[in-house]
Amino acid sequence: MRLLTPFAIVCLCLFASCGSPRPAAVAPCISIQQHDLTVRWGTEHDSANTVEGYELNAKGELFRYEGDKSDTALKRRFLVAIDQAQYCDVTKTVQNTFLKVQALNVRGIRGRFIEYVNATRNVYLRAVWNPDLQTFQSRDMREQYDVLMQLVPR
Repeated sequence: MRLLTPFAIVCLCLFASCGSPRPAAVAPCISIQQHDLTVRWGTEHDSANTVEGYELNAKGELFRYEGDKSDTALKRRFLVAIDQAQYCDVTKTVQNTFLKVQALNVRGIRGRFIEYVNATRNVYLRAVWNPDLQTFQSRDMREQYDVLMQLVPR
């Protein structure tokens, strides 16, 4: 019994330290003016007035949130910290997609969305489309949404 207690303590310490560390600094591709850069994507359900989505910050931390659309402070749950090189690639493709598709707002009962927000530079870009329709105008955003969903752990 005496050996079991130290063994249990060592095992507990090992399991507690196995989580992936969260990054302390922003990704290397982020300039000082982009430290507040946030990319969000998800689905809004207009009939239920709810939203479920994901948020990626400048450190590469991925969060999940869900709740009432009118709630301005939805509770976020940390999922994973993605590789910073991958983060730089993804945010660049999101930015390029917004440069290509400058306006998209096609509503339905459900609405998929992608947001690119840089509060420091006063940039707020948002595209919304109906996921039940495969329109030509939403093609690039649908492809970008699929790329972003690949970041979400299964």
